[in-house]
Amino acid sequence: MVSPFVFLAHRSLLDQHAAHGEIRTWLANQGECRDVRYVPSSIRRHEVRATIDPEVLLGEPHPPETVDLRVAFDVPEDADYDHYEIQWIDGERNYSFGWHQDGTHPDLGECHFQLDYRDETITREPAVFHDSHPVNVLEQRLSLVPSILEVVTWDDNRPRLSRWPPLDV
Repeated sequence: MVSPFVFLAHRSLLDQHAAHGEIRTWLANQGECRDVRYVPSSIRRHEVRATIDPEVLLGEPHPPETVDLRVAFDVPEDADYDHYEIQWIDGERNYSFGWHQDGTHPDLGECHFQLDYRDETITREPAVFHDSHPVNVLEQRLSLVPSILEVVTWDDNRPRLSRWPPLDV
């Protein structure tokens, strides 16, 4: 009998439902995450959302007290690679940033980083392409959040990137 772990670790056997299940399980086991849930429902898993305590993730106080994390993976049959969006959302200041690997901006490569404020995209920058298991991609991207937060500055109450790239983003 094949164990479920081996089945899910083999990327070619993943679908959106299984990927979101693995992501939800992983996030639920992280100390900085709470209220980990499927959206819109556990049956129709279009994305996974979690409330994050930045102080626990960063190891020091950082405003706001909580942020939201939105993760959506898709495994399109007609694409050469998985598609995803991993978005860090600061609702208090109405801005977000994240990585989008979806083919919507081919001029930036397979993956790009995006900074949004209110309903406007402030900037898009090329990002390193990661072709690995969705949980590994999520873990890699979350490890970059501290370096991203260091380069997000505010001018006239609008976020911007003070430099790019901050690390191997």
